[in-house]
Amino acid sequence: MTQPSLTGVPRPDFGIRIPERMHPAADRIGEHLLAWAAEFGLATDAAARARLDAAGFHLAAARTLPDARQADVEVFAQWVLWLFHLDDEQDEGPMGRSPEIVHATYTAITSIIEGQPAPAAAPPAVTALADLWPRTARRMSAQWRRRILQHIHHHRDAFLAQIAHRQNGTLASPEEYPALRRDDNAMFMYDLVEVAYQAEIPPDLAATNSWTELCAASSDIIAWTNDVVSLPREAALGETTNYVIVLQHATGCDERTALEQVHLHITRRLRELDEAARAFIADAQNLAPTADPARLDLVVRTVRDMPGAHLAWMFTSGRHGGQAVE
Repeated sequence: MTQPSLTGVPRPDFGIRIPERMHPAADRIGEHLLAWAAEFGLATDAAARARLDAAGFHLAAARTLPDARQADVEVFAQWVLWLFHLDDEQDEGPMGRSPEIVHATYTAITSIIEGQPAPAAAPPAVTALADLWPRTARRMSAQWRRRILQHIHHHRDAFLAQIAHRQNGTLASPEEYPALRRDDNAMFMYDLVEVAYQAEIPPDLAATNSWTELCAASSDIIAWTNDVVSLPREAALGETTNYVIVLQHATGCDERTALEQVHLHITRRLRELDEAARAFIADAQNLAPTADPARLDLVVRTVRDMPGAHLAWMFTSGRHGGQAVE
């Protein structure tokens, strides 16, 4: 299935529903995001600010969280920008070639999350987080803080695994790839949905297979659709952290066959996403009967909508040129 494109290029929809609603303050959120990025060195000149504006990270946040308070959507948008800044450092900067820089960066990140100030002469990613973290965590429990820190450490480990593959001239296997790509895709963004809607998942409920699978399935769909959309650019750059390229390398198949396989995996994960959502609601009724069901439903709906919100963002963002392969 495809969706029409303003450029005339067909866009695959993967069977994913695109959420139509957008936060009413999306433009103002974008203005505030540009100002924050400039203040903390994430967009230091006019060209960088223009690229940031074209990327439309504020629109991704506004579509993901249409019912949250503006201030909370702004925090989420800042995390999105922060994540992509780290991603760019890996893809284009020295971090992508140096395990030592990765370890040093994430040691500083960990210290901030544990309540320490940013070290002197810290890179922009660290100083920006020092501003962002207190506003993120002020209403959250110690258990939630430990959970997001674990996800950030998984993100670090995925960086390190990718560096090892680059240095060794190897690719992840099809069996290894989904978990590696999931951690690279930043599972901590799902912890931030709880922040945005002031709906922390109780510890017993957060430890269930249903919550883990709900977030994992949503993340996998985002990652794998991103792999399809970004395939032409990544193949041209020699980037190998891509499901299509991994399958081609492992099986010797051609690109179209690998794309068809990834589409099948996405279809399967969409079914599993729905199953996990139903299982989580049942678990919530048993394990957290005092939790606000309306807020839990809002979190579940957001997690389920995140693949569609991300797909819509990819089709319009300047990072992808608004293009997609069939």
